[in-house]
Amino acid sequence: MKLYNKRIAFCISKQHLIPHGGLGSFAKSFTEMCSRLNWKVDLIMDQKPDGDFYNLLVKLGIGTVFTEDRLQYDEHIGSFAFSDSINWEQITNFRKSMFKAFKTNSYDMILCNTQESMSAAYGLHLGHYIPVVFYTHQPSAVTRERDSRDVFLKSYHDFYNKHFELPNIIVGTQSQRNKNRLLGYGANDVAVLPMPMSERELLTPGSTMREGLLYIGRWEPRKNPEAFLKVAKETGLPVKVMTNSNGANKFKKEFEALGITNYTIVSEVYGQEKVDFIKSASVHFNTAHSESWSFVFFECLAQTHCVILEDQDWSDNFDSKYYHTVKLKDAAKKILELHGRPITIDQLEYIKSIDNEADDAWSNFVNNFNGKRSDSNAAKINKEITIKHSDFIEKLKRTYLAQEDIESILGNRHKFKIVYTDNNTYYSKDNNFIPIEKESLLEFG
Repeated sequence: MKLYNKRIAFCISKQHLIPHGGLGSFAKSFTEMCSRLNWKVDLIMDQKPDGDFYNLLVKLGIGTVFTEDRLQYDEHIGSFAFSDSINWEQITNFRKSMFKAFKTNSYDMILCNTQESMSAAYGLHLGHYIPVVFYTHQPSAVTRERDSRDVFLKSYHDFYNKHFELPNIIVGTQSQRNKNRLLGYGANDVAVLPMPMSERELLTPGSTMREGLLYIGRWEPRKNPEAFLKVAKETGLPVKVMTNSNGANKFKKEFEALGITNYTIVSEVYGQEKVDFIKSASVHFNTAHSESWSFVFFECLAQTHCVILEDQDWSDNFDSKYYHTVKLKDAAKKILELHGRPITIDQLEYIKSIDNEADDAWSNFVNNFNGKRSDSNAAKINKEITIKHSDFIEKLKRTYLAQEDIESILGNRHKFKIVYTDNNTYYSKDNNFIPIEKESLLEFG
């Protein structure tokens, strides 16, 4: 039986728990970081997850909470056939899952990644007691002056950007540059909480024998794949594309139309296959118009020469001496100039320094949070000497777990030694208390 120092509620939707997206990659890298910090991560989800990538996270030790009694999304999808907007059903499903999670465990932080989980988490009104963090994955959060060029309506972005101004939440973001922007937009409280590297092998040197021009990302206007195709054709270099299944079909069609035959496309890869693919390339050409930070760029900057276009400002998150900014008309020339050259060790060390900052930043943030504490002994939890969280909730005999019950526990738990296992949370006034239970991983709906 393993004991943990902290327990984190990591909120993410099933649609975002995929290996080829930034949110999914962050779920993996955050879970691995928490393992290094001896923290337990429970995924709080809108519906039951499945698939190989989810199974990998289970092997990494995550717990999972979801709602079986969930609202369906058919009406939402039908109502926004050619765009997307606020998914109220998903907000409700996240709320159901959050209450279900608090029936079994207590948490030291709620970390919201999918936008709809922000609304649900804020409604619990727990930010006085534990950090409730809204993390900036959407480019529209930090590049509001620019065209976001995505499927979401402006009302969607405006609605969730307003969430950052709410009291008793903390906006978590990847860089000081982003923090300054968010504060300028009126965010209430912002913390720099970097994203650790998703694949640890990308922090190790690769072969000096590299070849090809690399693109990573979906086929969507914001990523500007047409510019990549234009330059790929001009260079005549072998082309390497990492995307999702829809993007793979689109790229294949466009390559054939342009007469590009020397290409390799992989879709939805992660782990060693992803590492090997990135390490095999010589130059990464990132054509994105807007990014919240660019996890992809972070990954590639450790291993390849990186070339980007002038028509963006997300690259301000990174030290400009480690990449190359060009006009579109000059991109092919610069890429051919760089192709085949080894990268400097300084480039890899720079990325490792950013990664190293992540563990300390998250650890200090959670450990130093000064939550509200109750001085009263009137709460029912104070009558206990040693009890399992779920047993205490059961003793309350509630038809529904009340928000006030959660607040009461969080406000009084400083009076106990807290012990976390894979499945449970225990409170004890005996500093020598160690629970005894069978080993298994939490998954319930």
